[in-house]
Amino acid sequence: MLESLGDINRISARTLGVLAEPEVTGEFAERSGREVVQLLNLADEHHDWSVVIEYQDFSAGSGLAPMLDSMVRHRNLRAWDVMVCLTDLPIRVGGKTVVAEVALGEPISLVSLPALGAVNIHRRVRSAVADLGWAMHRRFDPEDDTVEFGPPSLHQSRHIETTVPNDDDGPIEFRYVSASRLGRGRLLAGMLQANRPWRLVFGLRSALAAAIATGAFALVTDTIWQLADLLGTLRLTLLMVLAIGSMVFWIITQHDLWESPRRDNTLERFKASLYNTSTVWSLMIGVVISYVLLFVAVLLAAVFTIDSSLLAQTLQHPVTVWDFMVVAWMTTSAALIGGALGSGFESKDDILRAAYGQRERHRRQAADEGEATVETG
Repeated sequence: MLESLGDINRISARTLGVLAEPEVTGEFAERSGREVVQLLNLADEHHDWSVVIEYQDFSAGSGLAPMLDSMVRHRNLRAWDVMVCLTDLPIRVGGKTVVAEVALGEPISLVSLPALGAVNIHRRVRSAVADLGWAMHRRFDPEDDTVEFGPPSLHQSRHIETTVPNDDDGPIEFRYVSASRLGRGRLLAGMLQANRPWRLVFGLRSALAAAIATGAFALVTDTIWQLADLLGTLRLTLLMVLAIGSMVFWIITQHDLWESPRRDNTLERFKASLYNTSTVWSLMIGVVISYVLLFVAVLLAAVFTIDSSLLAQTLQHPVTVWDFMVVAWMTTSAALIGGALGSGFESKDDILRAAYGQRERHRRQAADEGEATVETG
């Protein structure tokens, strides 16, 4: 009986539309959608909430204001009550890192995922989407007499503060920015999380195959054994750093991933610095993972193919497990430099995901093409 009364009290349906850029934000939207519905229905006893998730390329690098008109048309076309856009691009306004923007002239908001950091990111995205949707609904609901606009997850976070936009910001009524002095580090961590650098390994499959072939050839030569034994830990470490750095440099130059901003634009210089830093670190993480996988493969091959007595005779001292690891270490670095550099890459898309500049240009072009198609139609 109580359940029936509860159903009667829910007088109408409400829809929260989530427009997410493909890839990273789409993954977050799918995982968070069902839980957002539960949070909204717990907060609102009078409406049945549903969440609709769609994916579309849009250019959010300059914030919500430049793309608001197209978002308004999209919301009206879908008949959504409130709309939250998710982007994995960082947004910088007035020297501050933007977490979220709200245009209450229309119930539309934008959330930048990297600004939420890299820890508990799914919970933070879920809370931000649900709180923004609920707050915008209350502000526009004639039956609700609320005055203050207050998404709890944004207002209560010690890492986030509210700023009052100036007249130049146009339709933006609320903006939430990073309040921490470590905001840039938090943003970079979020960008690395969004890049998912571990997926770079899939783009390096051809390069790893070439490195394994080179390593297999080098592993059976006693010159490599002697060099590994003579170099020592310090020089082997330097060789490893050289190999990893060379691979990162090769990927950047081959795919033109380095951003060169206009010198007369402070914001563009900042964005280029941010993009280049995140690209280098993402590639470093991906190449290091590839190096570790290659090392394990070479070590197993060394254990199974190199006779310990022959290795001891060549090195002229008793051998231990460490000697096999040193040989594998030397071989891995040489193979990465000699075999992988100059080889092809399995998937260019996996490589380009590590570059925010490439991603932003692609989405700006896709958004412009979409606008042109709409106008033509």
